[in-house]
Amino acid sequence: MMGQLKEILLRQWWIIMLLAVMGGYWLLPISGQVVVMSESQVRGALWPRMILQPSSPRPGQVTTLRIMDGRPLTGVQLTIDGQTALPAKWQADPGGTWSWTWTFVAPDAPVYALVFYHDCDTGCAERGRLVVGTEPFPSPAGRLPTKLGVVFAASQRDWRGRSGWDVELTYARRADLEYWGLDDLAERVHQVEAQGLRVLVRVDYDQGQSLPPAGDYLALTEYLQYLRRLARDDRLRQVYGYIIGSGFNALGSNSLSPEQPVTPEWYARLFNGYGEPVAHTDNAVQVARAENPSVRVLVGPVRPWVADQDGAQRYAINVPWLNYMNTLVAA
Repeated sequence: MMGQLKEILLRQWWIIMLLAVMGGYWLLPISGQVVVMSESQVRGALWPRMILQPSSPRPGQVTTLRIMDGRPLTGVQLTIDGQTALPAKWQADPGGTWSWTWTFVAPDAPVYALVFYHDCDTGCAERGRLVVGTEPFPSPAGRLPTKLGVVFAASQRDWRGRSGWDVELTYARRADLEYWGLDDLAERVHQVEAQGLRVLVRVDYDQGQSLPPAGDYLALTEYLQYLRRLARDDRLRQVYGYIIGSGFNALGSNSLSPEQPVTPEWYARLFNGYGEPVAHTDNAVQVARAENPSVRVLVGPVRPWVADQDGAQRYAINVPWLNYMNTLVAA
């Protein structure tokens, strides 16, 4: 009996020595399995630390959230039930840690999430979340699928147990402005998704200019950088697909540069690199999927019954907008 005990203790001693050499930790007591983690993995697992005061706030109660992290994160942001909170107070703490503090009024909801993001200047990356409440999140599962669709769905609309579609609009040149900016877009997407809707986001270049003017590569770079930011943003990961422009064959959608209208060939070049060498990746499909391989990138609609632009490849019915679309599809 003593021999068996001695053998067991000797085995445990060698395991402890092995873990010490590997720079790992053995957290006792052990029940069922041993997990070996390196020191860097342990440090990563400890952050961020989210402390809520009070821990179970009542609706309407003034609440404080303090978040501590071992990394000097930039572009931090907090959403409360999908709504962007006011900027945080931050400080560098002793021991090489940083902390951010938000004060807010607890929302009137049985359950909601406090989500901490960083690098929101290039596309918010989720760092941590804290769920407040004991009720399960309402699920859109079980809603009746329909083809019902609207643009800018009202956040309080009663869809009566049905699941429909919502189209939102954003502009590359208005990314940080009120309403059209990325933060407001993320809030609207959160609201309509909570109603069980599938969201399509139409990405335009600017108001009055659906897409970058033909041949303007600086504008193209600006547009693609914004599309990359959208595809990277964790707040938008449930977006069903991104629509690249709309009605770009009409002069009204080229009003900032009417002398450089978006031709079918330019649209195809912008969309998937038509006419460019294979090594060129500066197009909407490749830029978006480099950030999110599963993202849907959708061709925007041509405006019907418009004679503002024609297409080189004639359609069976020889009218400008159908010729334009036929040329676009071929490209």
